Amino acid sequence: MLDKMAFFVHVIRSGSISSAARLSNISVSAGSRWLQDLEQHFDTTLCRRSNRLLEATQAGQTLFEEFSPLVDSAERISRKLEGFQDHERGHITIACTPVYANHFLMDRVAEYSRLNPLVTFNINVTPWALDHASTCDLMISANAHFQGYREKDLLLVKRELMQCPFVVVASPSYIEKRSRPSHPQELSQHSCLMATTLTGSNDWIFRKDLENMMLKVPKTIEVNDSDLLLDGALKNAGVAYLPEFVVKKAIDEGQLEPLLEEYETSIWSLNLYYHSQKNASAVATRFKEFLLDSVN
Repeated sequence: MLDKMAFFVHVIRSGSISSAARLSNISVSAGSRWLQDLEQHFDTTLCRRSNRLLEATQAGQTLFEEFSPLVDSAERISRKLEGFQDHERGHITIACTPVYANHFLMDRVAEYSRLNPLVTFNINVTPWALDHASTCDLMISANAHFQGYREKDLLLVKRELMQCPFVVVASPSYIEKRSRPSHPQELSQHSCLMATTLTGSNDWIFRKDLENMMLKVPKTIEVNDSDLLLDGALKNAGVAYLPEFVVKKAIDEGQLEPLLEEYETSIWSLNLYYHSQKNASAVATRFKEFLLDSVN
């Protein structure tokens, strides 16, 4: 019954039986049965579905509040004991933004797995990695910032993995057809490809001399993956605002052309977030250090 109560805590934290089942290393069908068994045991409904998420009833909230500290304590004890193992073993859960997952993460995970075959990974590729802080060991998330930007406070440790400016790009064919913009305000007359997961909105930032401009561009095509955005620009769909490292190869090969180069843009920053030492597992801490060493 204690395992089922711990599973219920994970359900409420993640809002999903499938996410909680992954954390508990059971099937989704088994998780559903565990939830039913728990409700039958207490003879009350513990959660209801709301807006595609599972939320606790009043009885479920009482169980969650009373039992979740015990779950956290048990997990901290388990993490500490992992540090006494003779061999590197354990499980690491990672929530990672698509751009890093697609270009870098699997190389790091594959290398670490070769060196430590008893370590297993669960990787959730999502633009909203920080939303999974309560259920993951490591979160890799990106944001766009500019002068005056202030990130919200998080109860996590943050280390920057990389940063670069945004670059405005379009294909030569698109420019030939639609003309080259000479001022950022002219982008309102263009097809713009955007990802709110990269910039937070359809606001594109430009700076020249002492003038800062925050322009709302048309949402011609909106996606949540930078590689898909790049593909759209390569296929002449419009103007894109992308991190420099994403477009550098295409620019060097003449597939894309940089626009408005005399203007500064936002800075794209990729960061690793992790729990404090007292709350982090030994295996997650060692992989975190491996990840940071690879970018130094």
